[in-house]
Amino acid sequence: MAGSEVVEIIILSMRDAFLAVTVFVAAMVFLFSWLQYATSGKFVEYIKRNKRYQPVIGALMGLTPGCGGAIVVMPMFARGYVTYGTVVATLIATLGDAAFVLIGAAIVGSISLESVIAVHAISFFVGVLWGYLIDATGTTPRSPFGRLGKSKDIISDDEINVHENQQSTLDDMPREEPDGIGYKILHQGYMLWWIVTLIGLVFAILLLVWAAQDPDYELKLSLNPFTLDGFITWIGLLGTTFSVILYIAQKNWFADDTEATIGDKLHSMRETMVHSASETAFVTFWVMIAYLVFEFSMLLSGVGEDDMARYGDGIFAVIVASTIGLIPGCGPQIIAITAYTKDMISFPALTANAISQDGDALFPLLVRHKSASLWATIHTTIPAIITGMLLLLFNYSP
Repeated sequence: MAGSEVVEIIILSMRDAFLAVTVFVAAMVFLFSWLQYATSGKFVEYIKRNKRYQPVIGALMGLTPGCGGAIVVMPMFARGYVTYGTVVATLIATLGDAAFVLIGAAIVGSISLESVIAVHAISFFVGVLWGYLIDATGTTPRSPFGRLGKSKDIISDDEINVHENQQSTLDDMPREEPDGIGYKILHQGYMLWWIVTLIGLVFAILLLVWAAQDPDYELKLSLNPFTLDGFITWIGLLGTTFSVILYIAQKNWFADDTEATIGDKLHSMRETMVHSASETAFVTFWVMIAYLVFEFSMLLSGVGEDDMARYGDGIFAVIVASTIGLIPGCGPQIIAITAYTKDMISFPALTANAISQDGDALFPLLVRHKSASLWATIHTTIPAIITGMLLLLFNYSP
């Protein structure tokens, strides 16, 4: 393996991670963060008042790209506002930040829009169905097998802290505290990141237009900034570099959203922009890692994408994808979802991972209700495997 090949793979991975994914993710993250900022209070009050429809509303909040909607639901369970079935429905429906990767891939034409719609629709349907089934069978963290088994007081009910005064979940969500150099880098450097990202977005759209006009058009690798290809390459390299810096500054290696960041975003437009940059930087880092893993795997093994795709189909792929979904946080899930955008895993495996994964929402639940977080991972993995197997059986792929 020549040194020039290694350098080329790194440069292309950094450039493509930014221009093919980051710039589009940034626009979507900001849009959905703003929508949460504008409407989340209404959702929270509505879900508390309508117990009958809680699994549906929870699944809808989980369905929104990113982890914000799902994270808002988790403390509501700890306060006794929503049912355990609502928690499971929300976690099943959420794809976390991996949803942005899927949508971005559809925008640039790497995958079909139908597949994005299909995986979200299936996740939502399974989430609602499984959520109501959980509640109907009396399944809870204390009775994880519902009426089929005996209650197991794994962790005391004292874990659930019910506020009788029905204080708004959003009002008493924690806020971030200024903490060290990482906080300063994030809050002082986010505007520079946004400027580079907006420039990158313009060129990314132009690249799509040029590719549509000329199917043979391809951005060439060049490091001469005085040529168009070289200038675009440097924009990609700078964008990814700034993203990695923001990723390191936030000190969260597998998760980006927390209750504190959601609390900030729901109360301040400036914080919405800061944490949108942080969230997108997180996605960029893990997409870059995925690109590097795939490219170096093919280089070292001597196999192509078609050969690797053979291992991403069938029962084994569904089980592995579901198992990856057991890992908390969005980082490993982004790698799994990126594998689908590169045709390395099948649609049934993609769907199994989408249903099984809980994104960052599992962390606030883990803090407040350990047994609920443990059983929720199991109760979301079971329908993930079942759904993946059914899609395999019927050979469904949009």
